[in-house]
Amino acid sequence: MKYAIVGVLILGVAILWMSVAGGGGHGGFGPQHMGMRGMMMRPAAAAPADAPAAITTFGCTSCHATQVGGVGPAFAWVAWRHHGQAGALDTVSSFIAHGGQGAWGGIMPNLDVPPAEAHELARWILQLPPQTPPHPQAIRPDSG
Repeated sequence: MKYAIVGVLILGVAILWMSVAGGGGHGGFGPQHMGMRGMMMRPAAAAPADAPAAITTFGCTSCHATQVGGVGPAFAWVAWRHHGQAGALDTVSSFIAHGGQGAWGGIMPNLDVPPAEAHELARWILQLPPQTPPHPQAIRPDSG
């Protein structure tokens, strides 16, 4: 009887794992995402109609929205932070491509965004109307 209970528990955990991880030969993270992207929750906000396709492909809206902060800063806050800075496109593009410690205190995961798509996302973000974040004094000046 004890072994039957253990067996049922193991089977239950395996079934639960397969449903969460996607099972069925999708790299363990479901059919739409691979790696870290597959572990993200539902989008926090809908992708804007004019946004590059990469915003959906890489799950950006799981942490970011256009004008409201979430897990990560609003895209318009990033536009504000880098407004008028020389090299802003390269800085933001590199941060999107490689992740790292963010200016707002969080960590942007490395989602392996290809450089061309990171560049396209950065260009779109920096073209947004800049919006001052609620606590601009809390932003670290030396990071993404």
